Amino acid sequence: MTLRTKTIIGIALIEALVLAVLIFTGLQWLKNSNDSRLETGSKQLVSVFASATRDAVLATDLAYLDSFAQSITAEHNLAYIRITDRNGLELTRHGEYHNVTNHNLPSEVTDGVYDVCSEIVVGSEFYGKVEMGVRVDDFQALMSQATRMSLLIAALEMTLVAIFSFALGTYLLRRLEKLKQGVEQVGKIGPGGQIAITGNDEVTRVGEAFNQMSLSLALAQQGLAQKHQQQIELTEKITELAQVAEHARDVIIITDAKGYITWVNPAFEALTGYQFEEALGKQPGDLLQGRGTDKGVVAQMSASLAQKKAVKVELLNYTKQGHAYWVEMDISPVLDQDGEVIRFIAVERDITERRRVNKRLEEALEQATKANSAKSDFLANMSHEIRTPMNAIMGMSELLLDKVTIPDQHEKLKIINQSAENLVTVINDILDYSKIEAGKLSLNDAPFDLREVLEQAVELSAYQAKNKGLPVMLDIPSDIHTQVIGDKGRLNQVLLNLLGNAVKFTQKGHIKLSVTEELLGQGPLFRFTVEDTGMGIPEDRLPYIMDKFEQVDNSATREFEGTGLGLAICKHLVALFGGKLQVQSIQDVGSTFSFTIGLKLQDVGSEDVAERVVQSTSAIQTEEEALPALTVLVAEDSQVNRMLVEAMLANSQLNLIFANDGQEAVDLYQQHQFDMVITDISMPRKDGYAVTKEIRALQQSSHLPWCPIIALSAHAMLEEQENCHQRGLDDYLTKPVKKHELLAMIAKWGVTADNARECSSRYV
Repeated sequence: MTLRTKTIIGIALIEALVLAVLIFTGLQWLKNSNDSRLETGSKQLVSVFASATRDAVLATDLAYLDSFAQSITAEHNLAYIRITDRNGLELTRHGEYHNVTNHNLPSEVTDGVYDVCSEIVVGSEFYGKVEMGVRVDDFQALMSQATRMSLLIAALEMTLVAIFSFALGTYLLRRLEKLKQGVEQVGKIGPGGQIAITGNDEVTRVGEAFNQMSLSLALAQQGLAQKHQQQIELTEKITELAQVAEHARDVIIITDAKGYITWVNPAFEALTGYQFEEALGKQPGDLLQGRGTDKGVVAQMSASLAQKKAVKVELLNYTKQGHAYWVEMDISPVLDQDGEVIRFIAVERDITERRRVNKRLEEALEQATKANSAKSDFLANMSHEIRTPMNAIMGMSELLLDKVTIPDQHEKLKIINQSAENLVTVINDILDYSKIEAGKLSLNDAPFDLREVLEQAVELSAYQAKNKGLPVMLDIPSDIHTQVIGDKGRLNQVLLNLLGNAVKFTQKGHIKLSVTEELLGQGPLFRFTVEDTGMGIPEDRLPYIMDKFEQVDNSATREFEGTGLGLAICKHLVALFGGKLQVQSIQDVGSTFSFTIGLKLQDVGSEDVAERVVQSTSAIQTEEEALPALTVLVAEDSQVNRMLVEAMLANSQLNLIFANDGQEAVDLYQQHQFDMVITDISMPRKDGYAVTKEIRALQQSSHLPWCPIIALSAHAMLEEQENCHQRGLDDYLTKPVKKHELLAMIAKWGVTADNARECSSRYV
């Protein structure tokens, strides 16, 4: 049975019950009210008749009684009237008198006549009675009609209610059908489905509530799905972490907030010898720490944990059997939402072997450092010991070359001088590569003129190439930036090495140095290229040509000399500049070496005082005769080197005073007023640093005028040159020194020596 049918039947039953009660009550009220009215009216009327006929009855006036009864019957539409005396003798009667009952109500009579009577009493004496039959058939007809009308109205009402119920049921069923479809949709595809809603009634609000419920369920389902997925992922993660912890090689210890062990992994048992049951409820320190454990580290660890901070330390622990072992311990506190510690997690790694290896490595490193230091000391001492006699050989041969005019002798002197220069080049290459291997070679940036560096490099190379008849060309654009900042000396070293190789391996043709500039956002890039038309490099040698001790020809019968370090040094120097040295070569055609480096541009007017001094003195003539008349103290313990300096400066206006050692140099400085001091570094009694320190102290305490102090030493290491500047020396010359280098240095500082009084203010 459908809801609509149930609704119609239910409403019909309720309506029928209500109508039945209503009709019954109405009809009952109508009957009772008419019964009461008829009964009262009839009784009053018969009582009036009894009073009216009392005298006639007492007088037995039959004529009057008959006339009265006839008129009353006709006037009041009575069914009958009958008057009797005290003996029951009928005095008069009009109408039909039969089936008289005096105990029914008007509505209960069956013959349509309501029988009433009234006694005729005078005082207390009974004289007769009047009986009267009141017609009530109209009343009964009215009741019958009222009953029929009520039933008709009830039927009509039931019909209308049925139609309304049917319409209402149909309306409700259609709306409920939508709800049903929505529920079925939710059942099939899950919550979130919506139903079409129209109207503004309770069913509409139920539909809206359904839609809201569906959306809420969809959101809840989505949230539950996410939480479920998170729970799955968390479970998987926990499982993975549990597996990691179970199978980890590192020891994992979990303690409560007070530091008592709640869980350890199998690695703990394997490393320490303690089973989980033995460790449970105990503090790790009580189990594992011993006599060799560093109490300071333990205190540091405890302090960090007390501040709820993670800590990582290395600690010496002991196994259950008493064997010592080292662990790297990483302890992290786990905090709740209120920031309170709920547990600690410690991860320990056995580093016993690593510490043993590290100790051996430290010992090996210390030995290697000592060996490297010994090598550096050996190279420095070797360089010093070789440069000292080489200074004499090169200096004397250079002086003799200027004086000897006999061709055969001049050629032999030239060979001696060139051989000495080659030996110095070998020493310099060895020292540079030693620095490279030690990682001590670095760049010193300073402002310089790039065009000047290129021209000087070409000029020096052209002097060597002149004997072969080779032109050395320089190609430099007119609009290139030349005022740059970088390591001028190292760039010059690379260019001279590449140009020197080009001259060495080229017998005919030409050599060309070219430079180009490319402006980028981070600054200009300069590309340097050295081309030659020499013998070239075999293709199988190209990958190795820049390795140390590698040459084009490594055989014992090779034609060209050299250490094989030049290109290796150039490669590392270019790398320090941030570039890469590249080579292209075809055998018997020529080679091209190129590299690109970045150099900073100088700001206009930013050159420092020292650079301006150099630039201002660059045009000074360096001939002996052009040197100013200066008094120069030369501190040199080698008699040969003293003779060499004196010979190189013999034609100048300089007044040279020589000291055989450092102490003598200090004594002489206090006896004379010097414009310049040239001092060796390694000397008896006082070295060059001590001499400089005492001279600078004398200048301050005795108000002696400042003068430049120049080192002339066989120590060629860059560290020595930097040390000289830090110790108060102004410049540095390396032995073996050439005559033009010595003259240029004196000319450079001679300008400031002339104005010594003004310069001395820096030290007062």
